[in-house]
Amino acid sequence: MSETVNISGSAAAHEMHGHGAGTAKDSWLHNAEATASLLIALGGLIATCQAHAVLPETPVAHWIEDCLVPFQLPVFYFCLGYLYQRYRTVRTRRAWAANLKRELALMLIPFAAFTVLELLANTVTGVSPGFSVAEVARALFVSPIAPVGYFYTCLIIYALTPTLASRRNASCLLIGAAAAKITLVTLESLPATAAFAASLPYAITSVADNGIWVAAGMALALYRGLPLLRGREKTWGLGGLWLAASIITYAAGWIGEPAHVVLDALGIAWFASLFSTVFRNGRTNRFFAFVTRYTMAIWLFHAICLKLYFWALAIVGVPLSAAPWLMGLGALVACYGLPVALMGALSHIGRTGIIVYPARYLPPAPTVILRKSSR
Repeated sequence: MSETVNISGSAAAHEMHGHGAGTAKDSWLHNAEATASLLIALGGLIATCQAHAVLPETPVAHWIEDCLVPFQLPVFYFCLGYLYQRYRTVRTRRAWAANLKRELALMLIPFAAFTVLELLANTVTGVSPGFSVAEVARALFVSPIAPVGYFYTCLIIYALTPTLASRRNASCLLIGAAAAKITLVTLESLPATAAFAASLPYAITSVADNGIWVAAGMALALYRGLPLLRGREKTWGLGGLWLAASIITYAAGWIGEPAHVVLDALGIAWFASLFSTVFRNGRTNRFFAFVTRYTMAIWLFHAICLKLYFWALAIVGVPLSAAPWLMGLGALVACYGLPVALMGALSHIGRTGIIVYPARYLPPAPTVILRKSSR
């Protein structure tokens, strides 16, 4: 097979994990995912710099970590559900097998690769858990490490969830996903059941925690409900509501699973409204045209790069307290610039870029799982 992508370069970048090459009208989704990736990395940057006393611990920084960053991963699940319903038809055994076979490759390649890379980085920097056969096995089969648990969860969701054929299907999926979410949050929140909830397998808790966002994306795609969220007034209203709710929640000390359910739901609705309004009909800009090429690279590489950056400073004996803002600037480059550089290098070294974007190098999706409008 040729070294080139099975679709155009920009489309492959937007395809993320191969849900669909998409059309220009999907630019709002790609831009929302790119923004979520940048904010997830921002949360990692702040936490790491605070841990090394490069940044002071301020209420604004804690608000970002406690309120703004947590709903970014649900944005990914929401977008996954939307694209899955929009570009896939998985309602027969044959289609289910074909889709799962493809997703196994699309998800397991980055999952396995970055599990190993994260553990190796831990070993180099002296962070636990380090690299060992036992830890690799545990991370792959029992308890995935951040951030690659996303791929593990997505595989289970794909295995359990056919695409929707009717509004009745959508209602059943939403009710089931909401029931699972409410049950998990209740178990985690009650003192009598918190220990039991903590002992549940990751496969159960991760799907129960995130399935509702996938279901919401699928339902929105089926209902063609995006116009209901579009509009500057709706964007300002949802954004203001999320901001007010997050500030009140943070100030009152109500940060916890029940509060996050509300904030995550409002945040996703706000992002869907904001990006579908600003980037309506395929509009985009130079910033997002660039960033969307590196969405997954920034998300997957930033934590590793930050670990290695501060480890390297310690090895050469650079005192972080001597010039904290300069050290912080270097951390910013490590968080955002280095992942971009690494992705650029991987794209030009044989097929190594497959560990980040498998869809760029694998054959196109079989027609049996493609929705007719996307063929």
